[in-house]
Amino acid sequence: MIMNDCEASTSGAVTENFDVFLNHRGPDVKATFVAHLEDALRCAGFRPFLDARSLMKGNPALKSIDQALDAAKVHVAVVSKRYAESKYCLNELVAMMRSGKPVIPVFYDVEPVGLRWVENGSFAEAFLKHKSKGRTQKKLQEWTDALRALADITGFCLADFKRDEAKLKREVVNQVARLLPSNDPVDVEPYRVGLQRRAQACIQMTEDMGAGTGILGLVGMGGVGKSTLAREIYNHFVAEKNFLNMTFLEIHRDSSTSGVEVRSTWVRELQKQLLWDLLRVQTSTSNDYSSWFRKIASVGPVLIVVDNVYIKLNQFEALVPFVSDLHPGSRIIVTSRDRSVFNNVAGRTKLEHCLYDVSTLGVEESNMLFNWHAFQADEALEEFKGVAKDVVKGCGGLPLALKVIGSSLFDVRSDEDTEAIWLEAVHALRQNPDVKGVLKWSYDHLSKPEKHMFLDIACLFCNRGVEEALAYWSSCQDCTLCGGVQTPRTSLRSLTNKNLVSVDCGRTTFKVHDLLIDLGQEIGKKAKKYFVNGSAGAEASIMKKQGTIKTLALSLVGSRKRKFEVEDFASMPNLHFLELPDGCVVDGDFRCISTKIRWLRWRGIVLDCIPLGLDVSYLTSLDFSMSTNLASLWTESQGMLKVCFFKTLVLHDYKFQLVVDK
Repeated sequence: MIMNDCEASTSGAVTENFDVFLNHRGPDVKATFVAHLEDALRCAGFRPFLDARSLMKGNPALKSIDQALDAAKVHVAVVSKRYAESKYCLNELVAMMRSGKPVIPVFYDVEPVGLRWVENGSFAEAFLKHKSKGRTQKKLQEWTDALRALADITGFCLADFKRDEAKLKREVVNQVARLLPSNDPVDVEPYRVGLQRRAQACIQMTEDMGAGTGILGLVGMGGVGKSTLAREIYNHFVAEKNFLNMTFLEIHRDSSTSGVEVRSTWVRELQKQLLWDLLRVQTSTSNDYSSWFRKIASVGPVLIVVDNVYIKLNQFEALVPFVSDLHPGSRIIVTSRDRSVFNNVAGRTKLEHCLYDVSTLGVEESNMLFNWHAFQADEALEEFKGVAKDVVKGCGGLPLALKVIGSSLFDVRSDEDTEAIWLEAVHALRQNPDVKGVLKWSYDHLSKPEKHMFLDIACLFCNRGVEEALAYWSSCQDCTLCGGVQTPRTSLRSLTNKNLVSVDCGRTTFKVHDLLIDLGQEIGKKAKKYFVNGSAGAEASIMKKQGTIKTLALSLVGSRKRKFEVEDFASMPNLHFLELPDGCVVDGDFRCISTKIRWLRWRGIVLDCIPLGLDVSYLTSLDFSMSTNLASLWTESQGMLKVCFFKTLVLHDYKFQLVVDK
């Protein structure tokens, strides 16, 4: 109890939001056990209510105590020998038992059985005094019922601790920690564009999962806002108080590709955080984590968010080993760049689950997010509206890019070269370490075949036919020169799961975010494997003989050079992909060109016969369109060409596409 009979006239006011209410009789234990308990609770980060330290003069004390009792999330009743003599202790106990909030009994030199039989137990004399003071029978019955209910709760007896008050105090603090929810909101973006509708859709998914445990997956490319969305959802549940306890576990990206090396550093800390957030326990070893985790079910429905899972199952299972053991109504939210991570998690647990694809922002939302970071307003300044739209377009709806580039331009307003600087920002974005680092991390964690395929798509096949590309990769399955892709459909599925590549609804063409294309082309160019897009580097590879044995692809489409010698390509003996400028001339014997070519585009050929020495053994796509003379040749000597191409199809079992039109 907060005060004894003599202290009832004290005045004061509650000055803070207390979360632990200490019910005790002051003269018995305030200066000893309760004082030490109150101090220990404060040291543990809690806000206990104790009259002497928690009240200020100004308002009636009893009103303040009632406010503290109502506000507290956990009640501690320290029952001493003369506890029942105080009507204030008993009235508070009645209110505590009726509140439905957790009550922790501490029996200080009192046995629980004495509370069950107040007529002839240790409290009999106290109740006789209350009768003599004219307490009504109704009031006496209320007190009796409250004491009996308290005795039925498993509590702490000083006798069980061999009168070791220090140990008893620690156990009470631990129990308070277990019962107090740690549902504080997590930090979120100050300006959250497009989050409300996404969050509401995800929240509805969790509600539709029913009464059992459910899992929600948030999947998308790096920088698209998965973590931001997860935080928004988490804070919604904090505000709505849907779960007794909650935890937000964030797996930080690591440059290491070895899951074993990473686990020793991050898993233990996140395990400690989960147990503290959900149970308020601290463990010193990892060996007891599983046993502690199983106890979470006793807490009630919980929310667990695991943000940024990136190595299949081992990361998730290390943190949430027994999903099915959680209390019904619990929810787990997993964010990942890899759809297969969530599919594995959900598939093995066999629980209700939903997947939400986090997509890039639309034009309107992109403008709003960029404008906020660049101008601290929803709209751009009038004189910047045109150039701002150009910059936003270059970000491709990626929130990370919009925030980074917007912030970098915030103070670029008055320079005479302002417009030029703003336009250059789009190009600078490709080298920005924050944006580039997030995207390249995804690439670095791909397998070797996946990296090979990603670079092929980014450099060669973006917006091209899926089946053509698959035929190209299938032809390279046994190619030791390029490394090849042994399982092209499996690797493609992995890239789409990791949100690095997407395929349109008709599964006909590839789609890749512009910033990922830039990344792939930069990597391919640095490795001297891809010279594409009619760049200066592509021309230089011919003019300066920069091609090497590593060079796999060359595209000269758009090149100003109109005439070539076959010897220009001799430095690229392993060339697989070749695109020539429309209508260009290539003189010489084509036996000087790589015999490994799979893809050849040469439109508007002025020749009237198949180029001398051209090896078509490995071709999977040949584009001679707009070549009038060759079209006539095809008509006149169909049989010969059919035999040649039919032989290629049969021997290699590739889908062969011949493009010859007028």
